[in-house]
Amino acid sequence: MEKGELDRYLREYTEMEKEVLDGASDTYIQEKIRARFTSAGLGRYLFESRQFLAPGEKIGICRGDRFITTFPHKHDYIELCYVWSGVCHQEIEGKQVVTRQGDVCIFDTMAVHSIEAGGENDILVNILMRPEFFDTAFLSRMTRGGIVSQFLVEAVTKSRKKQHYLYFPDHGNVRVRQIVERILEEYYTADLGMEEVLESYVIILFTELLRAFRDDSRKKGDVSREVQILELLAYIEENYETCTLSEMGKAFGLHGNYLTALLKEKTGRSFVEHVQEQRLKKAKSLLENTDIPVAELIPMCGYNNMNFFYRKFRESEGCTPAQYRRKYRAP
Repeated sequence: MEKGELDRYLREYTEMEKEVLDGASDTYIQEKIRARFTSAGLGRYLFESRQFLAPGEKIGICRGDRFITTFPHKHDYIELCYVWSGVCHQEIEGKQVVTRQGDVCIFDTMAVHSIEAGGENDILVNILMRPEFFDTAFLSRMTRGGIVSQFLVEAVTKSRKKQHYLYFPDHGNVRVRQIVERILEEYYTADLGMEEVLESYVIILFTELLRAFRDDSRKKGDVSREVQILELLAYIEENYETCTLSEMGKAFGLHGNYLTALLKEKTGRSFVEHVQEQRLKKAKSLLENTDIPVAELIPMCGYNNMNFFYRKFRESEGCTPAQYRRKYRAP
């Protein structure tokens, strides 16, 4: 499915939209919609994954109906709403939010929101994810790469727990648009290996959104400290094999005690803990993906004391490096 075909497909009328255009009353349409969903009390409804996702399906796509007001509801799945074109007026947890083409909102299972009826050009695409995919397999994969991505994931996760949704303005991000297009094309083409490809694309999409979150953090709040944290983490991630607190202090023109206190305040971990974490991630990656003898990979991860490495590894994983390798490389 090519780009032009995709846009035309998304603009085709759904059965519900056809009924509205044929003159069905608003009362009839709303009653028909309510009959599909379970009441959650207080005039709210629960949208359930079984109505949109096939058994065992982790990710699905649902294009929102235009011309119809969607009453207050929440989901038993994670929903990523992307404004394909036009504008979307929503009330999210009592707050009026206007999202425009390219904007993204992510709702967890506690978020209550309603959507005003859209016009002909107002196309809203919903990417649905089962909570177990988003909260475990997905977020754990996002944090494997390094402490910068882990910090960003933890930041947005805390934000999500506080208000149950995340809002990512577009800021002209062409990359996000391209990734969403690939996701939709893959889903509607439904070719061999679609599920695996969709999972990979969703991770790429969220990575791009995290980058936007990082860049946006530089414009809000305590700007100097937020930017500084990201730069400190990036420095550790790039130099974890050999860096010391005094060297990092010289690189940033700051006292070592201040640096480690700042890291502890903002991330919950000290400089030493971050370095150890990154070194152990490298060790685990080598154990999982190579046959390099343990004695040889230890210095590759920044350790010069074998006993110290073994102790830290066991504290982290509850087993020896050899046992870890057998577990994750078993045929």
